[in-house]
Amino acid sequence: MAKNEFTRGEFLRSTVLGGLALSASVAVGQSGKARRPNIAVVLSDDHNYRSVGYNNAAVKTPTLDRLGREGVIFDHAYIATPICASSRASLLTGLFPQQHGAIALDGSGFRENVVEQKRLPTLAQLLAKAGYDTAFCGKSHLGPPREYGFAEGEELKDPTDDQTFDFAARFIEKRKDNPTPFLLWMAPRQPHVPLRPPDEWLDLYRDTEIPVDPNFLETPPPDSIFNQGLPGERYYRDSDFRNNFKELPAGPPRSREQIKEFTRAYYAVISRLDHQLGKLMGQIKDAGLYENTVFIYLSDNGYHLGNHGLGNKITMHEESVCVPMLLHWPMLKKTGIRNKHLVSSLDLFPTLLDLAGAPIPAGLPGMSLLPLLEEPMKPLRTYAVSECVGVGGKKGMGHRMVRTEQWKYVLTDVNDEALFDEEADPFEMVNVANAEANQAILQRLRGYMKEWMERVGDTHQRPPGV
Repeated sequence: MAKNEFTRGEFLRSTVLGGLALSASVAVGQSGKARRPNIAVVLSDDHNYRSVGYNNAAVKTPTLDRLGREGVIFDHAYIATPICASSRASLLTGLFPQQHGAIALDGSGFRENVVEQKRLPTLAQLLAKAGYDTAFCGKSHLGPPREYGFAEGEELKDPTDDQTFDFAARFIEKRKDNPTPFLLWMAPRQPHVPLRPPDEWLDLYRDTEIPVDPNFLETPPPDSIFNQGLPGERYYRDSDFRNNFKELPAGPPRSREQIKEFTRAYYAVISRLDHQLGKLMGQIKDAGLYENTVFIYLSDNGYHLGNHGLGNKITMHEESVCVPMLLHWPMLKKTGIRNKHLVSSLDLFPTLLDLAGAPIPAGLPGMSLLPLLEEPMKPLRTYAVSECVGVGGKKGMGHRMVRTEQWKYVLTDVNDEALFDEEADPFEMVNVANAEANQAILQRLRGYMKEWMERVGDTHQRPPGV
């Protein structure tokens, strides 16, 4: 069985293992020896994985499309938890919410474990210890970034992200003659609501037919799998649709035409962000840093865009837990790859340490992606996991999912079960958990879920029959 997840206790009791040296088959410097790369991470906010040009011809993202063609696109990248603060804490600690303590939008557990008690190291702290300069700009959601390991930077609340990219440009300019490798962590707010795209970007989509997915609904069904609130509620976090580019209802029902107008503005904001990314890559190239800078793009979670009748995220549907993710580095040996294997956002933590030649703490849930860069056809894991409590929820509440390459198993906040065949039903319209032919598969995924729950110390009720 593939290695998957571990408990916080195991993580805290573990010793630090030596990090793997950067593989010469992945990248070599001009001298023939491996060089420590610079690292630039762009973590966007609420970017639906279908809303990028390489997945959807209606979306204009030439920069991301080019970076994907020249690098590696991870088609099945799953976020540890589909809600902002908790997801960001997971990326920075390499742990699930129940391990690092930030539950949903409450970052107090993260601050207690990382800032106050210093029980958990962050990626920035470990890379700084390995000799990297570190900087943060954009949306934190976890407090001042200097308090959890970044040497430079601050939280910037500009919804246009101009301040974030201006900071990044100044930082890159300073690196021209500085041989010290760096981690630049950029967290733009786009395409988070409110959506206010300038006319020049909205004009890109004036004559574009906006597709509506087959699982669009005006109103979500009553089943617990769609609940975005506390267990047993029928709460839908649709306040996102207020005060946007177009005034839309605060909750269901929303018509097909209303969703099209919202999506048009959403695409326009994504195109503007893509343009800012293009300028950033040009600045990295002008500074002479392009060849040895690893660039990674991903989002903190997905977004429903009216699919299943929902806005926002929080549920275990693909729109919520699957995110666009790519890695670009001119020194990669194998490029232009659409990798179909399962990837977790928790893999970013050990991957960046691995690239830096830094020690990787034992017991992390994630795994370095370097083997997947070297051998794209060889999967890393049997399954990926995501968990999320609803609005106002506490540890142990909420939904969980186990995703294999073909199947998804969901255990809802009130212990209802769902099973989806992702190959036959990518829009998750038919729950096949009760089909007689699927009982062996259902039981196998229940076992994976139980295994994960025990490793992270999940207090939620276990799946039936295991």
